Amino acid sequence: MSHALDPAALLAVAEEAATGAADELLRRRGSRHEVATKKNDSLVSDADTAAERLVLDVLRERTPGFGVISEEAGAEVLPGAPCWIVDPLDGTTNYLRGLPDYAVALALVDEGTTVLSCVVLPDSGARFTALAGQGAYRDGRRIAVTRQAPGRSLTGTGFGTAGVVREAQRSVADSLLRGGFEIREPGSASVGLCRTACGAYDGYLEFGIEVWDTAPGALLVQEAGGVVTGWGGAPFEPAAGDLIAAAPAVHARLVDAGGARPPARATGGAA
Repeated sequence: MSHALDPAALLAVAEEAATGAADELLRRRGSRHEVATKKNDSLVSDADTAAERLVLDVLRERTPGFGVISEEAGAEVLPGAPCWIVDPLDGTTNYLRGLPDYAVALALVDEGTTVLSCVVLPDSGARFTALAGQGAYRDGRRIAVTRQAPGRSLTGTGFGTAGVVREAQRSVADSLLRGGFEIREPGSASVGLCRTACGAYDGYLEFGIEVWDTAPGALLVQEAGGVVTGWGGAPFEPAAGDLIAAAPAVHARLVDAGGARPPARATGGAA
Protein backbone atom coordinates (compact mmCIF):
# COMPACT_ATOMS: atom_id res chain seq x y z
CA MET A 1 0.00 0.00 0.00
CA SER A 2 1.08 3.54 -0.63
CA HIS A 3 0.66 4.83 2.95
CA ALA A 4 2.28 3.85 6.23
CA LEU A 5 -0.72 2.22 7.88
CA ASP A 6 -0.87 -1.53 7.35
CA PRO A 7 -3.94 -3.32 5.95
CA ALA A 8 -4.92 -4.92 9.27
CA ALA A 9 -4.86 -1.54 11.01
CA LEU A 10 -6.91 0.01 8.22
CA LEU A 11 -9.45 -2.81 8.44
CA ALA A 12 -9.80 -2.08 12.16
CA VAL A 13 -10.55 1.55 11.26
CA ALA A 14 -13.21 0.42 8.78
CA GLU A 15 -14.78 -1.88 11.37
CA GLU A 16 -14.86 0.91 13.95
CA ALA A 17 -16.55 3.27 11.50
CA ALA A 18 -19.05 0.72 10.20
CA THR A 19 -19.97 -0.54 13.66
CA GLY A 20 -20.56 2.98 14.92
CA ALA A 21 -22.84 3.72 11.98
CA ALA A 22 -24.71 0.44 12.49
CA ASP A 23 -25.30 1.30 16.15
CA GLU A 24 -26.66 4.70 15.14
CA LEU A 25 -29.04 3.14 12.62
CA LEU A 26 -30.33 0.73 15.25
CA ARG A 27 -30.78 3.57 17.72
CA ARG A 28 -32.94 5.40 15.19
CA ARG A 29 -34.98 2.31 14.29
CA GLY A 30 -38.71 3.00 14.59
CA SER A 31 -38.32 6.77 14.90
CA ARG A 32 -40.05 9.24 12.63
CA HIS A 33 -37.64 10.07 9.81
CA GLU A 34 -37.12 12.98 7.49
CA VAL A 35 -37.10 11.50 3.98
CA ALA A 36 -36.33 13.07 0.60
CA THR A 37 -36.30 11.73 -2.94
CA LYS A 38 -33.09 12.09 -4.92
CA LYS A 39 -32.80 12.82 -8.63
CA ASN A 40 -32.66 9.11 -9.47
CA ASP A 41 -35.90 8.54 -7.50
CA SER A 42 -34.11 6.72 -4.67
CA LEU A 43 -34.72 7.72 -1.06
CA VAL A 44 -32.42 9.40 1.41
CA SER A 45 -33.27 9.87 5.07
CA ASP A 46 -31.88 11.58 8.12
CA ALA A 47 -30.68 8.14 9.20
CA ASP A 48 -28.50 7.89 6.05
CA THR A 49 -26.86 11.23 6.74
CA ALA A 50 -26.42 10.63 10.47
CA ALA A 51 -24.73 7.28 9.85
CA GLU A 52 -22.55 8.86 7.17
CA ARG A 53 -21.39 11.62 9.53
CA LEU A 54 -20.25 9.04 12.05
CA VAL A 55 -18.36 7.06 9.42
CA LEU A 56 -16.66 10.11 7.95
CA ASP A 57 -15.67 11.45 11.38
CA VAL A 58 -13.84 8.21 12.15
CA LEU A 59 -12.18 7.96 8.74
CA ARG A 60 -11.00 11.57 8.73
CA GLU A 61 -9.60 11.30 12.26
CA ARG A 62 -7.89 7.93 11.81
CA THR A 63 -6.71 8.30 8.21
CA PRO A 64 -5.99 11.95 7.44
CA GLY A 65 -4.79 12.41 3.89
CA PHE A 66 -7.01 9.66 2.49
CA GLY A 67 -9.72 10.43 -0.02
CA VAL A 68 -13.37 9.54 0.44
CA ILE A 69 -16.21 8.79 -1.96
CA SER A 70 -19.46 8.56 -0.02
CA GLU A 71 -23.00 8.18 -1.31
CA GLU A 72 -24.52 11.28 0.26
CA ALA A 73 -21.51 13.53 0.93
CA GLY A 74 -19.94 13.05 -2.49
CA ALA A 75 -16.29 12.72 -3.43
CA GLU A 76 -13.12 14.11 -1.86
CA VAL A 77 -10.50 12.41 -4.03
CA LEU A 78 -6.87 13.25 -3.37
CA PRO A 79 -4.38 12.50 -6.17
CA GLY A 80 -2.17 9.52 -5.34
CA ALA A 81 -3.88 8.83 -2.02
CA PRO A 82 -5.88 5.76 -0.97
CA CYS A 83 -9.62 6.37 -1.15
CA TRP A 84 -12.40 5.13 1.10
CA ILE A 85 -15.66 4.04 -0.56
CA VAL A 86 -18.65 4.47 1.77
CA ASP A 87 -22.30 3.49 1.68
CA PRO A 88 -23.64 4.49 5.10
CA LEU A 89 -27.02 2.82 4.51
CA ASP A 90 -27.41 0.44 1.60
CA GLY A 91 -31.10 -0.45 1.56
CA THR A 92 -32.80 2.73 2.75
CA THR A 93 -36.28 1.61 1.72
CA ASN A 94 -35.90 -1.64 3.65
CA TYR A 95 -34.67 0.26 6.68
CA LEU A 96 -37.54 2.74 6.64
CA ARG A 97 -40.10 -0.05 6.31
CA GLY A 98 -38.69 -2.10 9.17
CA LEU A 99 -37.15 -4.80 6.98
CA PRO A 100 -33.82 -6.35 8.04
CA ASP A 101 -31.98 -6.28 4.69
CA TYR A 102 -29.79 -3.19 4.86
CA ALA A 103 -26.10 -2.64 5.45
CA VAL A 104 -23.26 -0.28 6.22
CA ALA A 105 -20.57 -0.90 3.60
CA LEU A 106 -16.98 0.35 3.32
CA ALA A 107 -14.05 -0.45 1.08
CA LEU A 108 -10.60 1.02 0.60
CA VAL A 109 -9.10 1.44 -2.86
CA ASP A 110 -5.37 2.03 -3.25
CA GLU A 111 -3.65 2.50 -6.61
CA GLY A 112 -6.72 1.21 -8.40
CA THR A 113 -7.10 -1.96 -6.32
CA THR A 114 -9.67 -2.68 -3.62
CA VAL A 115 -7.54 -3.74 -0.66
CA LEU A 116 -10.10 -4.20 2.10
CA SER A 117 -13.81 -4.42 2.72
CA CYS A 118 -16.11 -4.25 5.72
CA VAL A 119 -19.88 -4.74 5.56
CA VAL A 120 -22.02 -4.72 8.72
CA LEU A 121 -25.64 -5.89 8.76
CA PRO A 122 -27.04 -3.98 11.74
CA ASP A 123 -30.18 -6.02 12.46
CA SER A 124 -28.30 -9.33 12.77
CA GLY A 125 -25.00 -7.81 13.90
CA ALA A 126 -23.16 -9.84 11.27
CA ARG A 127 -19.83 -8.37 10.21
CA PHE A 128 -18.27 -9.37 6.89
CA THR A 129 -14.61 -8.47 6.32
CA ALA A 130 -11.92 -9.10 3.76
CA LEU A 131 -8.32 -8.16 3.10
CA ALA A 132 -7.04 -8.66 -0.44
CA GLY A 133 -5.26 -11.99 -0.65
CA GLN A 134 -6.24 -13.07 2.86
CA GLY A 135 -9.75 -14.50 2.54
CA ALA A 136 -13.21 -13.36 3.55
CA TYR A 137 -14.74 -13.69 7.00
CA ARG A 138 -18.07 -13.44 8.78
CA ASP A 139 -17.67 -12.59 12.44
CA GLY A 140 -14.10 -13.84 12.33
CA ARG A 141 -14.87 -17.18 10.69
CA ARG A 142 -13.67 -17.93 7.17
CA ILE A 143 -16.44 -18.08 4.57
CA ALA A 144 -16.63 -19.49 1.06
CA VAL A 145 -18.95 -19.36 -1.92
CA THR A 146 -21.20 -22.33 -2.54
CA ARG A 147 -19.75 -25.48 -4.09
CA GLN A 148 -22.88 -27.53 -4.60
CA ALA A 149 -26.36 -26.54 -3.45
CA PRO A 150 -29.62 -28.48 -3.69
CA GLY A 151 -32.21 -27.63 -6.32
CA ARG A 152 -32.02 -24.81 -8.82
CA SER A 153 -29.26 -22.23 -8.64
CA LEU A 154 -30.30 -19.28 -6.49
CA THR A 155 -29.21 -15.81 -7.58
CA GLY A 156 -29.84 -12.38 -6.21
CA THR A 157 -30.41 -9.28 -8.27
CA GLY A 158 -31.63 -5.73 -7.80
CA PHE A 159 -34.22 -3.44 -9.32
CA GLY A 160 -33.36 0.24 -9.46
CA THR A 161 -35.62 3.21 -8.99
CA ALA A 162 -35.20 4.96 -12.35
CA GLY A 163 -37.69 3.78 -14.96
CA VAL A 164 -35.18 3.24 -17.78
CA VAL A 165 -33.11 1.00 -15.51
CA ARG A 166 -36.09 -0.96 -14.23
CA GLU A 167 -37.27 -1.80 -17.73
CA ALA A 168 -33.90 -3.30 -18.67
CA GLN A 169 -33.68 -5.11 -15.34
CA ARG A 170 -37.05 -6.74 -16.02
CA SER A 171 -35.66 -8.31 -19.20
CA VAL A 172 -32.70 -9.70 -17.25
CA ALA A 173 -35.07 -11.17 -14.65
CA ASP A 174 -37.03 -12.86 -17.44
CA SER A 175 -33.80 -14.30 -18.82
CA LEU A 176 -32.80 -15.63 -15.40
CA LEU A 177 -36.13 -17.38 -14.99
CA ARG A 178 -35.90 -18.89 -18.47
CA GLY A 179 -32.39 -20.07 -17.59
CA GLY A 180 -33.69 -22.05 -14.63
CA PHE A 181 -32.54 -19.75 -11.83
CA GLU A 182 -34.44 -19.01 -8.65
CA ILE A 183 -34.34 -15.24 -7.97
CA ARG A 184 -34.18 -13.22 -4.77
CA GLU A 185 -34.23 -9.41 -4.60
CA PRO A 186 -32.74 -8.28 -1.27
CA GLY A 187 -33.09 -4.54 -1.90
CA SER A 188 -29.41 -3.99 -1.09
CA ALA A 189 -26.48 -4.97 -3.30
CA SER A 190 -24.24 -5.25 -0.24
CA VAL A 191 -26.61 -7.73 1.38
CA GLY A 192 -26.84 -9.76 -1.83
CA LEU A 193 -23.07 -9.89 -2.22
CA CYS A 194 -22.59 -10.90 1.43
CA ARG A 195 -25.02 -13.76 0.86
CA THR A 196 -23.08 -14.79 -2.23
CA ALA A 197 -19.78 -14.69 -0.35
CA CYS A 198 -21.06 -17.02 2.39
CA GLY A 199 -22.85 -19.41 0.04
CA ALA A 200 -26.47 -18.48 0.78
CA TYR A 201 -26.82 -17.29 -2.82
CA ASP A 202 -25.01 -18.92 -5.72
CA GLY A 203 -24.53 -15.52 -7.34
CA TYR A 204 -25.57 -11.90 -7.60
CA LEU A 205 -25.83 -9.60 -10.60
CA GLU A 206 -26.99 -6.03 -11.02
CA PHE A 207 -26.45 -2.94 -13.13
CA GLY A 208 -27.32 0.74 -12.89
CA ILE A 209 -25.59 0.97 -9.51
CA GLU A 210 -22.65 2.90 -8.07
CA VAL A 211 -19.14 2.23 -6.82
CA TRP A 212 -20.29 2.16 -3.17
CA ASP A 213 -22.74 -0.61 -4.14
CA THR A 214 -20.13 -2.75 -5.89
CA ALA A 215 -16.67 -2.33 -4.35
CA PRO A 216 -17.24 -3.57 -0.78
CA GLY A 217 -19.19 -6.71 -1.65
CA ALA A 218 -17.16 -7.60 -4.72
CA LEU A 219 -13.98 -8.06 -2.69
CA LEU A 220 -15.87 -10.28 -0.23
CA VAL A 221 -16.99 -12.57 -3.05
CA GLN A 222 -13.54 -12.68 -4.64
CA GLU A 223 -11.85 -13.49 -1.34
CA ALA A 224 -14.47 -16.16 -0.64
CA GLY A 225 -13.42 -17.95 -3.83
CA GLY A 226 -15.98 -16.49 -6.20
CA VAL A 227 -15.64 -14.94 -9.63
CA VAL A 228 -16.48 -11.27 -10.15
CA THR A 229 -16.69 -9.67 -13.58
CA GLY A 230 -18.44 -6.85 -15.29
CA TRP A 231 -21.42 -7.45 -17.55
CA GLY A 232 -20.84 -9.94 -20.34
CA GLY A 233 -17.80 -11.28 -18.51
CA ALA A 234 -15.79 -8.10 -19.03
CA PRO A 235 -13.13 -7.20 -16.45
CA PHE A 236 -14.73 -5.87 -13.30
CA GLU A 237 -14.48 -2.11 -12.79
CA PRO A 238 -16.10 -0.98 -9.51
CA ALA A 239 -17.15 2.40 -10.91
CA ALA A 240 -18.65 0.98 -14.12
CA GLY A 241 -22.03 0.42 -12.50
CA ASP A 242 -22.48 -3.31 -13.12
CA LEU A 243 -21.22 -6.64 -11.85
CA ILE A 244 -21.78 -10.37 -12.01
CA ALA A 245 -20.49 -12.15 -8.90
CA ALA A 246 -20.90 -15.87 -8.38
CA ALA A 247 -19.50 -19.22 -7.42
CA PRO A 248 -17.21 -20.49 -10.18
CA ALA A 249 -19.63 -23.24 -11.24
CA VAL A 250 -22.46 -20.75 -11.74
CA HIS A 251 -20.75 -17.63 -13.06
CA ALA A 252 -20.74 -18.50 -16.77
CA ARG A 253 -24.48 -19.24 -16.68
CA LEU A 254 -25.15 -15.88 -15.04
CA VAL A 255 -23.09 -14.13 -17.70
CA ASP A 256 -25.14 -15.85 -20.39
CA ALA A 257 -28.41 -14.89 -18.70
CA GLY A 258 -27.36 -11.25 -18.39
CA GLY A 259 -26.50 -10.89 -22.06
CA ALA A 260 -23.28 -10.10 -23.90
CA ARG A 261 -23.43 -6.33 -23.62
CA PRO A 262 -23.74 -4.24 -20.47
CA PRO A 263 -26.91 -2.16 -20.44
CA ALA A 264 -26.60 1.56 -21.13
CA ARG A 265 -25.03 3.36 -18.16
CA ALA A 266 -27.76 4.86 -16.05
CA THR A 267 -27.96 5.76 -12.39
CA GLY A 268 -30.90 4.36 -10.50
CA GLY A 269 -29.76 2.05 -7.76
CA ALA A 270 -31.91 0.58 -5.05
CA ALA A 271 -33.24 3.04 -2.51
